[in-house]
Amino acid sequence: MRENFFTNTIPLKEKEIEGFMFNYLFNQTCSDFKIHVEFVPNSIGVFLINLDRATERLKFTKSHIDQLGLPVERISAIDGQLLSEKEIQRICDQEQFKRYFKMLPELGTIGCSLSHEKALRKFLESKYEFALIFEDDVTFNPHDLKACVEKAIAKKNLWNILSFEVTHNRFPLKISDLYEDKYMALYVTSVKHAGCYLINRDAAKKLLEKFYPIIVPFDHYFTASWEFDIKFVGVEPSIVQQSFGSSQIKIGLTKKFNNFSVKISNAIFNIRRSIVGCLYNLYLYCK
Repeated sequence: MRENFFTNTIPLKEKEIEGFMFNYLFNQTCSDFKIHVEFVPNSIGVFLINLDRATERLKFTKSHIDQLGLPVERISAIDGQLLSEKEIQRICDQEQFKRYFKMLPELGTIGCSLSHEKALRKFLESKYEFALIFEDDVTFNPHDLKACVEKAIAKKNLWNILSFEVTHNRFPLKISDLYEDKYMALYVTSVKHAGCYLINRDAAKKLLEKFYPIIVPFDHYFTASWEFDIKFVGVEPSIVQQSFGSSQIKIGLTKKFNNFSVKISNAIFNIRRSIVGCLYNLYLYCK
């Protein structure tokens, strides 16, 4: 049932990486990443991804996050605009990306993926059992989110990643109640967005093991649960929205490719992904 969409995951070597990102990328893109072997059961750490220049976003979002009463660590986001073309070529498979999305990756998309990777690594280096990861453009009701997180921790056997900000094409499959009218669900249609999610250590480790080269945006990568043999579920109805200001992802817009071969490859990728994802989640639901 499972199908590998990330087959070209070869760790990068020191000699392959040059430029201002050298120290970060060399130290962070190999498979032997640091893991704190001990953790405090049921503990949660908050990791807030924020560009250094996005001070207004930080001020706005952190005022909501602080109300959760959880320890918060700011993750200095990777600015895709500062990546050189050579660095992009080393960390991305641009041909694969083009076939899957009919365009080359945008600088902001690459920076976003690298920033989530950085947050996951910081999490595994910590003593927390779970990480609550935020992007800096989200809005939410702190009381509702805190209540859902607490209920979810009590049912941690039902999920590896729990997203509070899922977009999908209908038909969520309810698996358990959470708080008031909120419930956890599996999905038989494609899902995306990574504005706010709760993740355990097992899922974080599996995501990092296949992270490179980047061939899809992060929200397409971490939702491919069949690829990692994990349970990706969402909260319905969604309680977190990405609504603060304009997107910082769509930076450095690239040319779209509409030739026949790319269109066919794109169609096959999306059909295959939809079928495998649907079957995998139906399998989990039946279990």
